[in-house]
Amino acid sequence: MAGTSLFRVGDNVELWRVLLHLSVLVVCLLLFERLLHRLERHAAVSTKYQQLLSKAYRELMILGLIGLGLKVIKELSSVDGNSAAMTAFQVADLTIFILALALILQAVCIFLVLRRHNVQADRAEHVSTEDLALSSSTKETQELVHLRLLRHMFLTRFELPQLFPFAKYLRQAQNNQITHMTEVGAPMWVLLLSVAWVLEGITMALTYGEPRLARRRGLVLVLIGFSWALLVLHVVVFAYFRSCVQKLLKAAGLSTDQSTLASRLRAIAREEARAWTQEDAGKALLAMQKSESTPGIDIRWFSRESWHFTVMMLLMLNGFYLALVVQCVVYQIKAVYGDLGLVEVLVIPLSLALNTLVLQPQIFRSFVLVSSIFSVDDTTLSEVVTHFREIVELRSEFALLLRENMQLQKMSIGDLHEELQCHDETRSGFIDMEKMRIVLRVCGLHLSSFRFSSVARLLFELKGMQIEYAQLLKLVAIAQSDDLSKRRRRGRRDHC
Repeated sequence: MAGTSLFRVGDNVELWRVLLHLSVLVVCLLLFERLLHRLERHAAVSTKYQQLLSKAYRELMILGLIGLGLKVIKELSSVDGNSAAMTAFQVADLTIFILALALILQAVCIFLVLRRHNVQADRAEHVSTEDLALSSSTKETQELVHLRLLRHMFLTRFELPQLFPFAKYLRQAQNNQITHMTEVGAPMWVLLLSVAWVLEGITMALTYGEPRLARRRGLVLVLIGFSWALLVLHVVVFAYFRSCVQKLLKAAGLSTDQSTLASRLRAIAREEARAWTQEDAGKALLAMQKSESTPGIDIRWFSRESWHFTVMMLLMLNGFYLALVVQCVVYQIKAVYGDLGLVEVLVIPLSLALNTLVLQPQIFRSFVLVSSIFSVDDTTLSEVVTHFREIVELRSEFALLLRENMQLQKMSIGDLHEELQCHDETRSGFIDMEKMRIVLRVCGLHLSSFRFSSVARLLFELKGMQIEYAQLLKLVAIAQSDDLSKRRRRGRRDHC
Protein backbone atom coordinates (compact mmCIF):
# COMPACT_ATOMS: atom_id res chain seq x y z
CA MET A 1 0.00 0.00 0.00
CA ALA A 2 1.38 3.40 -0.98
CA GLY A 3 1.77 5.97 1.75
CA THR A 4 1.57 5.50 5.52
CA SER A 5 -1.38 3.85 7.24
CA LEU A 6 -3.22 5.67 10.02
CA PHE A 7 -4.11 2.39 11.74
CA ARG A 8 -0.62 1.01 12.51
CA VAL A 9 0.45 3.02 15.56
CA GLY A 10 3.57 1.48 17.10
CA ASP A 11 4.80 0.22 13.74
CA ASN A 12 5.33 3.19 11.43
CA VAL A 13 4.77 5.91 14.07
CA GLU A 14 5.60 5.91 17.79
CA LEU A 15 2.78 6.17 20.35
CA TRP A 16 4.57 8.95 22.26
CA ARG A 17 4.70 11.04 19.09
CA VAL A 18 0.96 10.53 18.57
CA LEU A 19 0.24 11.49 22.20
CA LEU A 20 2.37 14.63 21.87
CA HIS A 21 0.42 15.80 18.85
CA LEU A 22 -2.83 14.72 20.51
CA SER A 23 -2.04 17.02 23.44
CA VAL A 24 -1.48 19.93 21.07
CA LEU A 25 -4.75 19.19 19.26
CA VAL A 26 -6.67 18.97 22.56
CA VAL A 27 -5.42 22.44 23.56
CA CYS A 28 -6.43 23.81 20.15
CA LEU A 29 -9.80 22.07 20.45
CA LEU A 30 -10.51 23.61 23.86
CA LEU A 31 -9.53 27.09 22.66
CA PHE A 32 -11.66 26.70 19.55
CA GLU A 33 -14.67 25.51 21.56
CA ARG A 34 -14.31 28.47 23.92
CA LEU A 35 -14.23 30.82 20.95
CA LEU A 36 -17.35 29.18 19.51
CA HIS A 37 -19.19 29.50 22.83
CA ARG A 38 -18.47 33.23 22.86
CA LEU A 39 -19.63 33.50 19.28
CA GLU A 40 -22.85 31.64 20.13
CA ARG A 41 -23.55 34.02 23.02
CA HIS A 42 -23.17 37.02 20.70
CA ALA A 43 -25.37 35.35 18.07
CA ALA A 44 -28.06 34.62 20.67
CA VAL A 45 -29.35 38.20 20.41
CA SER A 46 -31.00 37.34 17.10
CA THR A 47 -32.71 34.19 15.86
CA LYS A 48 -31.47 34.90 12.34
CA TYR A 49 -27.83 34.99 13.40
CA GLN A 50 -28.32 31.74 15.29
CA GLN A 51 -29.68 30.24 12.07
CA LEU A 52 -26.66 31.55 10.13
CA LEU A 53 -24.30 30.00 12.68
CA SER A 54 -26.23 26.72 12.57
CA LYS A 55 -25.96 26.62 8.77
CA ALA A 56 -22.24 27.32 9.01
CA TYR A 57 -21.89 24.37 11.41
CA ARG A 58 -23.84 22.17 9.01
CA GLU A 59 -21.65 23.08 6.04
CA LEU A 60 -18.45 22.51 8.00
CA MET A 61 -19.76 19.18 9.32
CA ILE A 62 -20.47 17.99 5.76
CA LEU A 63 -16.97 19.00 4.70
CA GLY A 64 -15.54 17.17 7.71
CA LEU A 65 -17.40 14.01 6.74
CA ILE A 66 -16.03 14.28 3.19
CA GLY A 67 -12.52 14.64 4.58
CA LEU A 68 -13.04 11.59 6.81
CA GLY A 69 -14.25 9.62 3.80
CA LEU A 70 -11.09 10.54 1.89
CA LYS A 71 -8.90 9.32 4.75
CA VAL A 72 -10.77 6.00 4.81
CA ILE A 73 -10.45 5.61 1.02
CA LYS A 74 -6.70 6.22 1.23
CA GLU A 75 -6.43 3.28 3.66
CA LEU A 76 -7.74 0.83 1.05
CA SER A 77 -4.97 -1.33 -0.35
CA SER A 78 -6.12 -0.81 -3.95
CA VAL A 79 -5.95 2.99 -3.74
CA ASP A 80 -2.74 4.96 -4.23
CA GLY A 81 -2.95 7.82 -1.74
CA ASN A 82 -0.32 9.80 -3.65
CA SER A 83 -1.88 9.47 -7.11
CA ALA A 84 -2.92 12.51 -9.14
CA ALA A 85 -6.58 11.51 -8.89
CA MET A 86 -6.47 11.33 -5.07
CA THR A 87 -4.57 14.62 -4.87
CA ALA A 88 -7.15 16.27 -7.14
CA PHE A 89 -9.93 14.87 -4.94
CA GLN A 90 -8.36 16.41 -1.83
CA VAL A 91 -7.81 19.73 -3.61
CA ALA A 92 -11.49 19.76 -4.64
CA ASP A 93 -12.51 19.05 -1.04
CA LEU A 94 -10.33 21.93 0.16
CA THR A 95 -11.83 24.20 -2.53
CA ILE A 96 -15.33 23.56 -1.20
CA PHE A 97 -14.12 24.23 2.34
CA ILE A 98 -12.50 27.55 1.40
CA LEU A 99 -15.61 28.52 -0.58
CA ALA A 100 -17.88 27.80 2.41
CA LEU A 101 -15.56 29.77 4.69
CA ALA A 102 -15.50 32.67 2.20
CA LEU A 103 -19.32 32.79 2.11
CA ILE A 104 -19.46 32.95 5.91
CA LEU A 105 -16.80 35.68 6.06
CA GLN A 106 -18.57 37.71 3.37
CA ALA A 107 -21.85 37.44 5.30
CA VAL A 108 -20.14 38.65 8.48
CA CYS A 109 -18.44 41.49 6.58
CA ILE A 110 -21.75 42.64 5.07
CA PHE A 111 -23.40 42.54 8.49
CA LEU A 112 -20.64 44.63 10.11
CA VAL A 113 -20.58 47.23 7.33
CA LEU A 114 -24.38 47.62 7.36
CA ARG A 115 -24.62 48.19 11.11
CA ARG A 116 -24.19 51.95 10.66
CA HIS A 117 -27.00 52.06 8.11
CA ASN A 118 -29.23 50.10 10.49
CA VAL A 119 -28.63 52.70 13.19
CA GLN A 120 -29.52 55.45 10.72
CA ALA A 121 -32.71 53.62 9.74
CA ASP A 122 -33.66 53.41 13.41
CA ARG A 123 -33.00 57.13 13.83
CA ALA A 124 -35.12 57.91 10.76
CA GLU A 125 -37.96 55.96 12.37
CA HIS A 126 -38.04 58.27 15.39
CA VAL A 127 -36.95 61.64 14.06
CA SER A 128 -39.64 64.21 13.28
CA THR A 129 -40.29 64.85 9.59
CA GLU A 130 -40.92 68.50 10.49
CA ASP A 131 -37.40 68.74 11.95
CA LEU A 132 -35.96 67.17 8.80
CA ALA A 133 -37.78 69.76 6.70
CA LEU A 134 -35.88 72.48 8.56
CA SER A 135 -32.47 70.84 8.08
CA SER A 136 -32.88 68.81 4.88
CA SER A 137 -30.00 70.63 3.17
CA THR A 138 -27.26 69.31 5.48
CA LYS A 139 -25.26 66.21 4.54
CA GLU A 140 -25.78 64.65 7.97
CA THR A 141 -29.53 64.47 7.46
CA GLN A 142 -29.52 63.43 3.78
CA GLU A 143 -29.76 59.69 4.52
CA LEU A 144 -32.44 60.34 7.14
CA VAL A 145 -34.46 62.33 4.60
CA HIS A 146 -34.17 59.52 2.04
CA LEU A 147 -35.31 56.90 4.54
CA ARG A 148 -38.18 59.07 5.73
CA LEU A 149 -39.39 59.62 2.16
CA LEU A 150 -39.17 55.90 1.40
CA ARG A 151 -41.00 55.10 4.61
CA HIS A 152 -43.89 57.41 3.73
CA MET A 153 -44.15 56.02 0.21
CA PHE A 154 -44.09 52.42 1.47
CA LEU A 155 -46.81 53.03 4.06
CA THR A 156 -48.96 54.88 1.52
CA ARG A 157 -48.59 52.27 -1.25
CA PHE A 158 -49.46 49.34 0.96
CA GLU A 159 -52.01 51.17 3.14
CA LEU A 160 -50.08 50.59 6.34
CA PRO A 161 -50.48 52.66 9.53
CA GLN A 162 -47.96 55.16 10.87
CA LEU A 163 -47.20 52.79 13.73
CA PHE A 164 -45.76 50.24 11.28
CA PRO A 165 -42.08 49.68 12.26
CA PHE A 166 -40.47 50.35 8.87
CA ALA A 167 -36.90 50.15 10.23
CA LYS A 168 -37.69 46.78 11.78
CA TYR A 169 -39.14 45.61 8.45
CA LEU A 170 -35.97 46.56 6.56
CA ARG A 171 -33.72 45.00 9.18
CA GLN A 172 -35.75 41.80 9.23
CA ALA A 173 -35.60 41.57 5.43
CA GLN A 174 -31.85 42.11 5.59
CA ASN A 175 -31.43 39.39 8.23
CA ASN A 176 -33.51 36.96 6.18
CA GLN A 177 -31.28 37.55 3.17
CA ILE A 178 -28.08 37.16 5.21
CA THR A 179 -29.19 33.71 6.40
CA HIS A 180 -29.53 32.63 2.73
CA MET A 181 -25.88 33.39 1.97
CA THR A 182 -24.58 29.97 2.98
CA GLU A 183 -27.34 28.13 1.10
CA VAL A 184 -25.99 27.01 -2.27
CA GLY A 185 -28.52 25.27 -4.49
CA ALA A 186 -27.99 23.05 -7.53
CA PRO A 187 -28.41 25.88 -10.12
CA MET A 188 -25.68 27.88 -8.38
CA TRP A 189 -23.31 24.91 -8.40
CA VAL A 190 -24.00 24.32 -12.10
CA LEU A 191 -23.18 27.96 -12.86
CA LEU A 192 -20.04 27.83 -10.74
CA LEU A 193 -18.78 24.66 -12.43
CA SER A 194 -19.53 26.19 -15.84
CA VAL A 195 -17.41 29.23 -14.98
CA ALA A 196 -14.62 26.95 -13.74
CA TRP A 197 -14.60 24.95 -16.99
CA VAL A 198 -14.58 28.17 -19.02
CA LEU A 199 -11.52 29.36 -17.08
CA GLU A 200 -9.83 26.02 -17.73
CA GLY A 201 -10.66 26.26 -21.44
CA ILE A 202 -9.21 29.77 -21.68
CA THR A 203 -6.06 28.60 -19.87
CA MET A 204 -5.62 25.69 -22.30
CA ALA A 205 -6.16 27.97 -25.30
CA LEU A 206 -3.67 30.49 -23.93
CA THR A 207 -0.93 27.93 -23.31
CA TYR A 208 -1.63 26.28 -26.69
CA GLY A 209 -1.27 29.61 -28.49
CA GLU A 210 1.88 30.50 -26.53
CA PRO A 211 3.91 27.28 -26.18
CA ARG A 212 6.67 29.06 -24.24
CA LEU A 213 4.18 30.16 -21.57
CA ALA A 214 4.16 27.78 -18.59
CA ARG A 215 0.72 26.44 -17.75
CA ARG A 216 0.77 27.73 -14.18
CA ARG A 217 1.74 31.22 -15.41
CA GLY A 218 -1.10 31.08 -17.91
CA LEU A 219 -3.49 30.19 -15.10
CA VAL A 220 -2.34 33.26 -13.14
CA LEU A 221 -3.02 35.52 -16.15
CA VAL A 222 -6.47 33.98 -16.56
CA LEU A 223 -7.24 34.54 -12.86
CA ILE A 224 -6.16 38.18 -13.12
CA GLY A 225 -8.51 38.62 -16.07
CA PHE A 226 -11.26 36.83 -14.13
CA SER A 227 -10.74 39.16 -11.16
CA TRP A 228 -11.17 42.24 -13.36
CA ALA A 229 -14.24 40.76 -15.04
CA LEU A 230 -15.71 40.00 -11.60
CA LEU A 231 -14.96 43.54 -10.43
CA VAL A 232 -16.64 45.01 -13.53
CA LEU A 233 -19.68 42.79 -12.93
CA HIS A 234 -19.91 44.03 -9.34
CA VAL A 235 -19.70 47.65 -10.53
CA VAL A 236 -22.45 47.09 -13.13
CA VAL A 237 -24.79 45.52 -10.54
CA PHE A 238 -23.94 48.29 -8.06
CA ALA A 239 -24.75 50.97 -10.66
CA TYR A 240 -28.04 49.27 -11.55
CA PHE A 241 -29.24 49.08 -7.95
CA ARG A 242 -28.13 52.66 -7.37
CA SER A 243 -30.36 53.73 -10.27
CA CYS A 244 -33.21 51.65 -8.81
CA VAL A 245 -32.88 53.42 -5.45
CA GLN A 246 -32.87 56.79 -7.22
CA LYS A 247 -36.10 55.84 -9.03
CA LEU A 248 -37.69 54.92 -5.70
CA LEU A 249 -36.57 58.21 -4.16
CA LYS A 250 -37.89 60.15 -7.14
CA ALA A 251 -41.23 58.35 -6.82
CA ALA A 252 -41.19 59.17 -3.09
CA GLY A 253 -40.84 62.89 -3.81
CA LEU A 254 -37.10 63.57 -3.63
CA SER A 255 -36.11 66.77 -5.39
CA THR A 256 -32.79 68.50 -6.03
CA ASP A 257 -34.48 71.82 -5.27
CA GLN A 258 -34.23 72.31 -1.50
CA SER A 259 -37.36 74.46 -1.20
CA THR A 260 -39.42 71.86 -3.08
CA LEU A 261 -37.99 69.08 -0.91
CA ALA A 262 -38.69 71.01 2.30
CA SER A 263 -42.26 71.66 1.13
CA ARG A 264 -42.69 67.94 0.43
CA LEU A 265 -41.40 67.02 3.89
CA ARG A 266 -43.73 69.52 5.57
CA ALA A 267 -46.68 68.04 3.68
CA ILE A 268 -45.67 64.56 4.85
CA ALA A 269 -45.33 65.86 8.41
CA ARG A 270 -48.88 67.27 8.34
CA GLU A 271 -50.21 64.00 6.93
CA GLU A 272 -48.41 62.02 9.62
CA ALA A 273 -49.70 64.33 12.35
CA ARG A 274 -53.31 63.79 11.22
CA ALA A 275 -52.78 60.03 11.08
CA TRP A 276 -51.24 59.91 14.56
CA THR A 277 -54.32 61.55 16.11
CA GLN A 278 -56.60 58.89 14.61
CA GLU A 279 -54.53 55.75 15.21
CA ASP A 280 -54.25 53.36 18.10
CA ALA A 281 -52.30 50.13 18.41
CA GLY A 282 -55.32 47.86 17.93
CA LYS A 283 -56.42 49.50 14.68
CA ALA A 284 -52.82 49.61 13.46
CA LEU A 285 -52.44 45.88 14.03
CA LEU A 286 -55.58 45.13 12.02
CA ALA A 287 -54.39 47.40 9.19
CA MET A 288 -51.02 45.60 9.04
CA GLN A 289 -52.76 42.25 8.67
CA LYS A 290 -54.90 43.54 5.77
CA SER A 291 -52.28 45.46 3.79
CA GLU A 292 -52.77 45.59 0.01
CA SER A 293 -50.39 46.63 -2.76
CA THR A 294 -51.03 49.70 -4.90
CA PRO A 295 -49.30 49.66 -8.32
CA GLY A 296 -47.45 52.73 -9.46
CA ILE A 297 -43.67 52.15 -9.49
CA ASP A 298 -42.04 50.83 -12.64
CA ILE A 299 -38.43 49.67 -12.28
CA ARG A 300 -37.06 48.34 -15.53
CA TRP A 301 -35.59 44.82 -15.52
CA PHE A 302 -36.23 44.32 -11.82
CA SER A 303 -37.36 40.92 -10.55
CA ARG A 304 -36.84 39.95 -6.93
CA GLU A 305 -36.12 36.28 -7.68
CA SER A 306 -33.73 36.97 -10.57
CA TRP A 307 -31.75 39.63 -8.75
CA HIS A 308 -31.63 37.54 -5.58
CA PHE A 309 -29.95 34.82 -7.65
CA THR A 310 -27.58 37.41 -9.17
CA VAL A 311 -26.54 38.83 -5.80
CA MET A 312 -25.93 35.34 -4.40
CA MET A 313 -24.01 34.46 -7.58
CA LEU A 314 -21.65 37.41 -7.01
CA LEU A 315 -20.95 36.15 -3.50
CA MET A 316 -20.28 32.64 -4.82
CA LEU A 317 -17.96 33.82 -7.60
CA ASN A 318 -16.07 36.05 -5.19
CA GLY A 319 -15.61 33.13 -2.79
CA PHE A 320 -14.59 30.83 -5.65
CA TYR A 321 -12.00 33.37 -6.79
CA LEU A 322 -10.57 33.43 -3.25
CA ALA A 323 -10.30 29.63 -3.28
CA LEU A 324 -8.50 29.68 -6.65
CA VAL A 325 -6.08 32.37 -5.47
CA VAL A 326 -5.22 30.42 -2.31
CA GLN A 327 -4.66 27.16 -4.19
CA CYS A 328 -3.27 28.31 -7.55
CA VAL A 329 -1.42 31.58 -6.94
CA VAL A 330 -0.17 31.93 -3.35
CA TYR A 331 2.44 29.16 -3.64
CA GLN A 332 4.04 30.84 -6.68
CA ILE A 333 3.62 34.48 -5.67
CA LYS A 334 7.41 35.13 -5.79
CA ALA A 335 7.62 33.77 -9.32
CA VAL A 336 4.59 35.85 -10.34
CA TYR A 337 6.29 38.94 -8.92
CA GLY A 338 9.44 38.15 -10.89
CA ASP A 339 7.58 37.55 -14.16
CA LEU A 340 4.80 40.14 -14.05
CA GLY A 341 5.86 42.78 -11.52
CA LEU A 342 4.47 44.39 -8.38
CA VAL A 343 1.37 45.92 -10.00
CA GLU A 344 0.08 42.56 -11.21
CA VAL A 345 0.72 41.02 -7.78
CA LEU A 346 -1.27 43.78 -6.07
CA VAL A 347 -4.11 43.43 -8.57
CA ILE A 348 -4.76 39.85 -7.44
CA PRO A 349 -6.06 40.74 -3.93
CA LEU A 350 -7.21 44.27 -4.84
CA SER A 351 -10.36 43.25 -6.70
CA LEU A 352 -11.20 40.75 -3.96
CA ALA A 353 -10.91 43.47 -1.30
CA LEU A 354 -12.95 45.99 -3.30
CA ASN A 355 -15.71 43.48 -3.96
CA THR A 356 -15.90 42.25 -0.36
CA LEU A 357 -15.42 45.46 1.62
CA VAL A 358 -16.90 48.15 -0.64
CA LEU A 359 -19.23 46.91 -3.37
CA GLN A 360 -20.96 43.88 -1.87
CA PRO A 361 -22.33 45.63 1.26
CA GLN A 362 -23.74 48.46 -0.88
CA ILE A 363 -25.18 46.02 -3.45
CA PHE A 364 -26.75 43.94 -0.70
CA ARG A 365 -28.24 46.97 1.08
CA SER A 366 -29.65 48.42 -2.14
CA PHE A 367 -31.11 45.05 -3.14
CA VAL A 368 -32.87 44.67 0.22
CA LEU A 369 -34.13 48.25 0.05
CA VAL A 370 -35.49 47.96 -3.50
CA SER A 371 -36.96 44.46 -3.18
CA SER A 372 -38.61 45.23 0.18
CA ILE A 373 -40.21 48.48 -1.01
CA PHE A 374 -41.01 47.46 -4.58
CA SER A 375 -43.28 44.70 -3.21
CA VAL A 376 -44.10 43.48 0.28
CA ASP A 377 -42.09 40.50 1.46
CA ASP A 378 -44.88 38.40 2.99
CA THR A 379 -42.58 36.36 5.21
CA THR A 380 -40.86 39.44 6.58
CA LEU A 381 -44.17 41.27 7.02
CA SER A 382 -45.59 38.35 9.00
CA GLU A 383 -42.55 38.35 11.29
CA VAL A 384 -42.79 42.12 11.79
CA VAL A 385 -46.52 41.97 12.57
CA THR A 386 -45.87 39.23 15.13
CA HIS A 387 -43.18 41.40 16.69
CA PHE A 388 -45.55 44.39 16.72
CA ARG A 389 -48.26 42.32 18.43
CA GLU A 390 -45.78 41.42 21.15
CA ILE A 391 -44.92 45.10 21.56
CA VAL A 392 -48.61 46.02 21.90
CA GLU A 393 -49.06 43.37 24.56
CA LEU A 394 -45.96 44.65 26.29
CA ARG A 395 -47.33 48.20 26.30
CA SER A 396 -50.43 47.08 28.18
CA GLU A 397 -48.21 45.41 30.76
CA PHE A 398 -45.38 47.94 30.78
CA ALA A 399 -46.58 50.31 33.47
CA LEU A 400 -47.73 47.53 35.79
CA LEU A 401 -44.50 45.59 35.26
CA LEU A 402 -42.40 48.67 35.95
CA ARG A 403 -44.42 49.38 39.08
CA GLU A 404 -43.91 45.83 40.35
CA ASN A 405 -40.16 45.99 39.69
CA MET A 406 -39.94 49.33 41.46
CA GLN A 407 -41.67 47.80 44.48
CA LEU A 408 -39.14 44.95 44.48
CA GLN A 409 -36.33 47.52 44.30
CA LYS A 410 -38.12 49.57 47.01
CA MET A 411 -38.24 52.60 44.74
CA SER A 412 -40.92 55.27 44.83
CA ILE A 413 -42.06 57.59 42.05
CA GLY A 414 -39.91 60.26 43.70
CA ASP A 415 -36.85 58.01 43.48
CA LEU A 416 -37.60 57.38 39.81
CA HIS A 417 -37.92 61.12 39.23
CA GLU A 418 -34.54 61.77 40.87
CA GLU A 419 -32.92 59.02 38.79
CA LEU A 420 -34.30 60.55 35.59
CA GLN A 421 -33.14 64.04 36.58
CA CYS A 422 -29.61 62.72 37.14
CA HIS A 423 -29.49 61.96 33.39
CA ASP A 424 -31.02 65.35 32.49
CA GLU A 425 -28.04 67.65 32.94
CA THR A 426 -29.74 70.67 31.36
CA ARG A 427 -33.02 70.15 33.30
CA SER A 428 -34.93 70.34 30.03
CA GLY A 429 -37.38 67.62 31.02
CA PHE A 430 -36.12 65.41 28.17
CA ILE A 431 -33.59 62.58 28.11
CA ASP A 432 -32.28 60.33 25.36
CA MET A 433 -34.00 57.02 24.77
CA GLU A 434 -30.84 55.11 25.66
CA LYS A 435 -30.52 56.97 28.98
CA MET A 436 -34.13 56.15 29.82
CA ARG A 437 -33.42 52.50 29.06
CA ILE A 438 -30.53 52.66 31.54
CA VAL A 439 -32.85 54.17 34.17
CA LEU A 440 -35.37 51.39 33.61
CA ARG A 441 -32.59 48.85 34.08
CA VAL A 442 -31.84 50.46 37.47
CA CYS A 443 -35.53 49.95 38.28
CA GLY A 444 -35.17 46.26 37.44
CA LEU A 445 -36.76 46.34 33.97
CA HIS A 446 -34.37 44.98 31.32
CA LEU A 447 -35.08 45.60 27.61
CA SER A 448 -32.81 45.45 24.55
CA SER A 449 -32.09 48.73 22.78
CA PHE A 450 -34.15 47.92 19.68
CA ARG A 451 -37.04 46.46 21.67
CA PHE A 452 -37.21 49.50 23.95
CA SER A 453 -37.11 51.87 20.98
CA SER A 454 -40.15 50.04 19.57
CA VAL A 455 -41.96 50.20 22.92
CA ALA A 456 -41.04 53.86 23.43
CA ARG A 457 -42.58 54.78 20.10
CA LEU A 458 -45.86 53.28 21.23
CA LEU A 459 -45.77 54.63 24.78
CA PHE A 460 -44.38 58.13 24.44
CA GLU A 461 -44.45 61.19 22.23
CA LEU A 462 -40.90 61.59 20.99
CA LYS A 463 -38.92 64.71 20.23
CA GLY A 464 -36.33 63.42 17.82
CA MET A 465 -34.50 60.74 19.81
CA GLN A 466 -35.52 62.21 23.19
CA ILE A 467 -38.43 61.48 25.53
CA GLU A 468 -40.20 63.81 27.94
CA TYR A 469 -39.78 61.70 31.05
CA ALA A 470 -42.86 63.21 32.69
CA GLN A 471 -44.79 60.79 30.45
CA LEU A 472 -43.05 57.85 32.14
CA LEU A 473 -43.83 59.23 35.58
CA LYS A 474 -47.46 59.61 34.53
CA LEU A 475 -47.63 55.98 33.38
CA VAL A 476 -46.25 54.79 36.72
CA ALA A 477 -48.68 57.04 38.59
CA ILE A 478 -51.60 55.61 36.59
CA ALA A 479 -50.40 52.07 37.33
CA GLN A 480 -50.14 52.94 41.02
CA SER A 481 -53.64 54.47 40.97
CA ASP A 482 -55.06 51.39 39.22
CA ASP A 483 -53.34 49.18 41.78
CA LEU A 484 -54.87 51.15 44.66
CA SER A 485 -58.32 51.02 43.02
CA LYS A 486 -58.08 47.24 42.64
CA ARG A 487 -57.08 46.89 46.27
CA ARG A 488 -60.01 49.04 47.42
CA ARG A 489 -62.49 47.03 45.35
CA ARG A 490 -61.00 43.81 46.70
CA GLY A 491 -61.24 45.19 50.25
CA ARG A 492 -64.91 46.11 49.79
CA ARG A 493 -65.73 42.63 48.50
CA ASP A 494 -63.94 41.08 51.45
CA HIS A 495 -65.78 43.43 53.86
CA CYS A 496 -69.14 42.50 52.36
